[in-house]
Amino acid sequence: MKHLAAPWRDKYFDMKQDGCIFCKAAKAKKDSENFVVMRGEKCFLMLNLFPYTNAHVMAAPYRHIGDVTKLSVDETSEMAAMVVKAVTAMKKLFRCEGFNIGVNQGAAAGAGFASHIHTHVVGRWKGDTNFMTTLAATRVTPSSPEKIYKMLKREMS
Repeated sequence: MKHLAAPWRDKYFDMKQDGCIFCKAAKAKKDSENFVVMRGEKCFLMLNLFPYTNAHVMAAPYRHIGDVTKLSVDETSEMAAMVVKAVTAMKKLFRCEGFNIGVNQGAAAGAGFASHIHTHVVGRWKGDTNFMTTLAATRVTPSSPEKIYKMLKREMS
């Protein structure tokens, strides 16, 4: 079994959170500073700043809720549509060969922000796990978040 390790995410878990990152991004005026790629009526799509791969986005409702059973039908539909648009754009831009798409509901399930439900879309490629992070304490990402944001924003607009 291969494991996709992401030790650079330790910085994320060690950070002191000042409020909800999703609520901050939802209310922010400058999408480019918060890496919000797309906005809908009920939901939005943003980059994950501590990604598992170079292509990792999250769809979230504007409402601060932590349980999928509390999502409205409109929120559920719009989040699903954003996931489809993200997959379409990421296939084209990054040539992803597969995707991990899912929700971690609750801290016990691994949610870093359990109080604000969100759907992860993680682009994957054959052989994308390696020992670089373990042996050299290095994570190779071909592009910066700024570049990925601009590419996705342009493609999904």
